[in-house]
Amino acid sequence: MRNFIQLTRSIVPLLIIAGLTFFNHAALAQSKVKVENVKFFMEGEKLVITYDLNKAKANEAYEISVEIATTAGTKIRAFALSGDVGPNVYGGNYKRIVWNLAEDNIYIDDEIVVEVTAEPMGQKTAATKPDRSYTGGQKSVGGAMLRSLALPGWGNSYAADGGAYWLVGVAGYGCLGATLYFNNASYNSYQDYKEATTAGERDQLFQDASDQKDMQNIFLIAAGAIWVGDIIWSGLHAAAVNKKAAAQSKVMVGSYYDPIAQAPMITLRLRLK
Repeated sequence: MRNFIQLTRSIVPLLIIAGLTFFNHAALAQSKVKVENVKFFMEGEKLVITYDLNKAKANEAYEISVEIATTAGTKIRAFALSGDVGPNVYGGNYKRIVWNLAEDNIYIDDEIVVEVTAEPMGQKTAATKPDRSYTGGQKSVGGAMLRSLALPGWGNSYAADGGAYWLVGVAGYGCLGATLYFNNASYNSYQDYKEATTAGERDQLFQDASDQKDMQNIFLIAAGAIWVGDIIWSGLHAAAVNKKAAAQSKVMVGSYYDPIAQAPMITLRLRLK
C-alpha cells in the first residue's frame, strides 16, 4: 500500500505537467487569425467595408461581426449587411461587406468607427482584436501600375476591387501570341522562298513572308499599346479611387424625430472635404 501511495505521488505531478503541456499546445494550435487593413467608403447609399483575414487556418471557418459607432462611442445598429459577414467566412484578402443604409433607414451625419471582429466557429472566446479605420478605399498607384505591367487589367481590378478587367490581359497576351505566330510564319515562308526553284513560287513565297512580317508588326504594336495604355490607365484609376475615398472618408451620424412615422430616427450624412 505504501509503495502504491509513493507511486501515485510520483505519477500525479507528471500527469499535471503532461496536462499543462497538452493544454498549452492546444492553445498554441488555435488559429491566430488577424483582421487587418479595415477600410470603408461610400458607394451611393451603401457603406462598403473591406478587410483582410490573415493568418487563418486552411479550411477553418470564422464568424465575422461588424460594430459601427460614432467617435463618441454611440453604437449604430446595422442590420442590412451582406457579403463576407456572419458565419462561415474563410481566410483571405479583399473581403467585402456592404451595409445598405437605405434599407435600414439610415444616413450618415457624424464621424464613425468601424470594427471588424473574427472568431473561429465555436470558439466565441477567441475573438481577435479588431483594426480600426477612419479612411477607406486607399489604393497604391505604383502597386496598380506594377500589376498591369505583369498582366494588363490586373491593376484596374485591384483599383476597382474586381471587375472584368482581365479581358484586357487576354487581349494583350493574345496580341503577343499572334506576334510570335506571324514571326514564325514569316521566317518559314522566307526559308521556303530561298529554296524555291521557280520564279512564280519564289514571288509568292516572298510576298507571303512580307505580308506575315507586316502582320507581326501590327500585332506587336497593338500589344505594346495595350500594355502601356493599361499601365497608365490603372495608375489613373487607382488615383481616382483614392480621391473619391478621401472625399467620402468623413461619415457622420445624428438623429431626429420623424412626425410622420412618430418615431425617433437615426440620420446619416456624408460630409465632403
